[in-house]
Amino acid sequence: LEETVTVSAESPVVDSQTNFKAQVLPRDVLDDVPTAHTIQSVGQLVVGAQLSSPDVGGSQAMQQTYFTVHGAGSSQTSVLMDGMIINGLQGDGAVQSYLNDAGNEQMVYQTGGGTADSPTAGLKLNMVPKEGGNSLHGSFFGGFESSRLQSNNLSPFLASHGVRVVDKIGTYRDVDVTLGGPIKKDKLWFFSSGRLFTVNRPVANAFWVPQGGTYADCVNAVVACRQAINEQSINSILLRLTWQVSPRNKLSAYMDRLFKTRDHDVLPGDDPATAGFRWNSPIYETSTIKWTSTISSRLLMEGGYSSNIERYNNFYEPGVRKPYGSPAWYAGARKNDTVLGTTTNARTFEYGSYPDRHNAQAAVSYVRGGHNLKFGFQDSWGPYNQTAWANADLYQNYLNGPSTVTLLATPVRWKDRLNANLAIYGQDAWTIKRMTITYGLRWEYVSEQVSGQPAQHGRFANVPAFGDIHLPIWRTFSPRTAVVYDLFGNGKTAIRFGFNRFEAAATTTIASLYNPANAASVTATAAWTDLNKDDIADGSPGCVYLTPGCEINFLNVPKNFGTISLSTFDPKLKRPYALSYNVGVTHELFPGVAVTAEWFRGYAKNILERNNILRPGVMTGPASVSNPNYRPVTVFSPIDGSAITMYDPISPAVQQAVANVDTNDPNIKNVYTGWEFNFNAKLPRGGRLFGGSSTDHSVMNMCSAATTNPNFLVYCDQSKYGIPWRTQFKLVGTYPLPWWGLQFSGSLQALPGYILYNTNSTPLQQGSITSPNASLNLPNGAGTVFTVTPGTKYTVCPGNSAAAGCAVGAFVIPGMNQSMLNVPLIPTGTELTPRINQVDFSVGKRFAFERIRIEPKIDLFNAFNSSDYYTVRTLVYSTAVGATYKQPGSILQGRIVRLGAVVSW
Repeated sequence: LEETVTVSAESPVVDSQTNFKAQVLPRDVLDDVPTAHTIQSVGQLVVGAQLSSPDVGGSQAMQQTYFTVHGAGSSQTSVLMDGMIINGLQGDGAVQSYLNDAGNEQMVYQTGGGTADSPTAGLKLNMVPKEGGNSLHGSFFGGFESSRLQSNNLSPFLASHGVRVVDKIGTYRDVDVTLGGPIKKDKLWFFSSGRLFTVNRPVANAFWVPQGGTYADCVNAVVACRQAINEQSINSILLRLTWQVSPRNKLSAYMDRLFKTRDHDVLPGDDPATAGFRWNSPIYETSTIKWTSTISSRLLMEGGYSSNIERYNNFYEPGVRKPYGSPAWYAGARKNDTVLGTTTNARTFEYGSYPDRHNAQAAVSYVRGGHNLKFGFQDSWGPYNQTAWANADLYQNYLNGPSTVTLLATPVRWKDRLNANLAIYGQDAWTIKRMTITYGLRWEYVSEQVSGQPAQHGRFANVPAFGDIHLPIWRTFSPRTAVVYDLFGNGKTAIRFGFNRFEAAATTTIASLYNPANAASVTATAAWTDLNKDDIADGSPGCVYLTPGCEINFLNVPKNFGTISLSTFDPKLKRPYALSYNVGVTHELFPGVAVTAEWFRGYAKNILERNNILRPGVMTGPASVSNPNYRPVTVFSPIDGSAITMYDPISPAVQQAVANVDTNDPNIKNVYTGWEFNFNAKLPRGGRLFGGSSTDHSVMNMCSAATTNPNFLVYCDQSKYGIPWRTQFKLVGTYPLPWWGLQFSGSLQALPGYILYNTNSTPLQQGSITSPNASLNLPNGAGTVFTVTPGTKYTVCPGNSAAAGCAVGAFVIPGMNQSMLNVPLIPTGTELTPRINQVDFSVGKRFAFERIRIEPKIDLFNAFNSSDYYTVRTLVYSTAVGATYKQPGSILQGRIVRLGAVVSW
């Protein structure tokens, strides 16, 4: 299309018309820079983006890792293939397919700004695909790693904190082949690729325990124990066809089919024989079909259909699943020790996940004078079917011995559906001399439902038949605006400002929160006393606690558990959204070198809050509540002896009274602030260098969520507790050396420590915008906690706590009416792992033989053998022997060499 073009001797490095902050990675950079050739391993190099788990040499390539960008959570990431949406349905679109970058000409990671056609606030990745062409061409990549090429990074610090063996890569094999060319010259082309990819990864502190031995024997090297290995493979095949229907019309279609397996999926402390998962993928594919029509030099039309189908199963290890209702089934429950950080006997529940997302979209672009207009629509829909089956229909939890059970509403099947996520948008980029004003509006319509099902029954659940449950229809308007000013009129300095509203991503997560059969959210915790010492939790609803055969205290369990959803929604429930601001300047410092400084601010709005309407209370101050359904109790911290006020229901009847209603709370505050400095440089001889730093934090005030549960008051206002600023620095480059045809590439990632959250208690809002989730039950998250049950007694009374009433051997909460209470000991969001530092290098030599180019490569990942870690085993505070409180869990892979080669013709 016609557009304004600035003519210069060098290609411009400053965008003086748009408010985008984007990193463009062409094919040569994708080939040269050492990565695992996945969208995540490449994207982690982009300034401002952070992965949920850092990738070292492909260590995370087989499993989902999630992006966070400028406070926007993982579900706010948009993934597009040639402009077509290919996000999955699961997790409001957070879960993506395993995309091989070999089929792409370039990848564009956008981490700032936004136009009316942008679905979400987070990272936006658009992959520009290869199409074939009039000549036959192809490529081959082979990469090999093994434990024999890896250094051991078990440092004295790790060893002193109970780490016996670290994470490793046992075997890594990656073979990628592409082939493209004409079917009919100038008319019809094909492009295809295939990948055989295997990563077998030994897991830190996970062992095959020999017969007669114990896990502690393995950790303490009393006996020789074989390290557990997570065995993983992804094989894929892709085909793309492109038809030049006429000089102005083109039709393209592609499908990418994956075959994914995973055996012995374990975490540190898991028993691989019984507590692992086996994964398979009955159907795992993405596809698009797109029509592009250049009607004139001013008018472009494009549109099509895309889909993402990611069906997978998690099965128990062989022999673990027992016949339903048999003695072995009752004895086969998952056993989770929260102090030792171990899981044995079984994993959670066998799980089937079958999300199918379909998408249709179209757009019209028109250029006239100083205006660049675009109008279009996007619509997604699809079902999400799930299944769950568990031994014993419960988990057995241990806290220095048997303590509680987690009751499950299994076995069940449940179905949710996205009826429509429709957006209609329009925008204009209006250039007035040196200023470009972009203004647009996006109207969105979201309809989700719980699909009706027949009655289902289990040990604890009796879910009656129910019809479709329709969630509130959301209709919203989102303005998108930006002003960019070419300061001197020479295209070398641009000042920009942006204000945008982004709705939270939405597929089926809201519906799943209110599905009566959703085993993932319908659970309850009850006290357990092993009366007969057989290590089997006996009991059924209605039995009298502590009588023979009744070891589970059902007085801790909501009366309506397993019959209806414990939560429902306010009929006026509104869609969460974020207001996003940015101000920045980009300047061409030297020819081919641009630097950028930018400020970001985000405000979360319409945050959800869960209230138990059977335990009403009122706020009496900014961080105080009056609620007659609770009695205040004093708990002394086992760390420093400080007195912490917590709350216990006044009676078992109150504890059983549960009727949660979710609504929006305008008093909950969540503010994101970020600063970013980066640069892009085009070096001589075709080299590239980019990088920079990003500093940010999010501060939340969730005090008003404590009205019906005053335990949420502890550390509820983060503005009082010094939430740390977290800074990352990244540097990426590739350069052809002047000697012997050598190509040198490398990257540096200096990342802030990861924020530590207790298992299953990540905060409701981790940044400026996050989709609603089950954390409504613990809105501010939790770091280090002191887990208290009715039988918990003080073992220490540090500081001045003895004088204040703490007594060793006394019950922490005498006459406690709830089954378990996690007492926060440290303000949430202030506990971090150490900083993560990773340096990767690559050296290759290019040989050319007529049309064939061969480049053998040696990649060196984690060159300085860092032993930094980014998770811990548990945040349940304990000084017991063998406790794993804050023991490093997931550790960077030690320095590893990858031998490989790229061949193209």
